[in-house]
Amino acid sequence: MKLLVTGAFGNVGTSVIREIAGRGHDVVYFDLPSRRARSLARTTGVSVTWGDICDPAQVAAAVAGVDAVIHLAAIIPPASVRDPARAEAVNVGGTRNVIAACQAQPRPPRIAFASSVAVFGPTQDRPPLRTLDDPLNPIDDYAHHKVECERLLHESGLDVTILRLTAVIPLEVLGVIDPYMFDVPLTDRMEFVHPHDVALAFIHAVESPATIGRTFLIGGGPRCHLLQREIIMKPLVALGIGELPDEAFGTTPFVIDWVDSTESQAALQFQRYDFDDCVAEMVRIVGWRRPFVRMARPIARRKLLKASPYYARSARA
Repeated sequence: MKLLVTGAFGNVGTSVIREIAGRGHDVVYFDLPSRRARSLARTTGVSVTWGDICDPAQVAAAVAGVDAVIHLAAIIPPASVRDPARAEAVNVGGTRNVIAACQAQPRPPRIAFASSVAVFGPTQDRPPLRTLDDPLNPIDDYAHHKVECERLLHESGLDVTILRLTAVIPLEVLGVIDPYMFDVPLTDRMEFVHPHDVALAFIHAVESPATIGRTFLIGGGPRCHLLQREIIMKPLVALGIGELPDEAFGTTPFVIDWVDSTESQAALQFQRYDFDDCVAEMVRIVGWRRPFVRMARPIARRKLLKASPYYARSARA
């Protein structure tokens, strides 16, 4: 099977490169030629078509002759909040381009699309678990983009599989301080799913004709039903930085929750890792730098807390 992966050098895309090796597929990876992407392309040695998902001609050229598209290209929060116009152009406009390119092929390829459980909106006030019967209630631009993309795909006449993802946390943690992490209350339910497992779900989705026309909730399963406190604090403790104070985190419920992934797991057979596996992988990636992280603990903590708008307010109160 010839596959195209858009957004190939993002969090999930790099895991697709890892998981698809040895499966006998001819894979073309499509992404912007950023410095990071070019470095990853050299490291992995994969076949790359450089281009912009917002350029219809470049997308059409990439889609030509493929059997399936794993469509991951997107701008996610907080970048989507900082530049909503660009986010809509990539998320919705890029998806329109992929659909049009697929429709123009003599044998239109199928599409596996990365959506999000953010389409359900805030649900922390309801009993878990979220299911496909829950109503859609997008409250931010990103979630609206995903709802619109799902609609476009359903109306396209193409063979489509939609995967709504829970929290796919990057394994590379050093050098990444995202103020967005402080917006999720520590008491919120948060379902983790390992990026390698998400990649496997997408691969199995395009390999199986039985997934066509279906929507799946992609979470790590019961072992990954956690609270935000665990997801934030465990890596920090494992790296020697230690827990951060509660005052550094917001209190407004976030658009994430636990999901019922029973049907998804039965169809896609992707759940292998839990959050402890993720933390162990994070520590392994840090490797020889870990003792230096411990030595720099006070500096690291100050830098993290400085990124929290909530901690600054509590300190002034």
